[in-house]
Amino acid sequence: MFKNRSTTDLVVLAFTMLVVAVLTLIVIGAIIAKMIHPELDMAKASEIVMQNISTIIGALVGFISGRLYGRKELEHEQNGGK
Repeated sequence: MFKNRSTTDLVVLAFTMLVVAVLTLIVIGAIIAKMIHPELDMAKASEIVMQNISTIIGALVGFISGRLYGRKELEHEQNGGK
């Protein structure tokens, strides 16, 4: 399954699986905590989830844009600087 994938694909897949696991645990923990203690304020849990999602989106956008920039630089060098 992973044999024919590029390194970029593997990094993005691994990062995505890690993020999904962590966010799932946070959400399940928040739901269980709310069921056990209904008076809990869930603002902190939702803030943590949103910060993680923002960080993840930023990291993925940065990673992909870095790869695209590197590819453009390589093409530029291969074309003799044209």
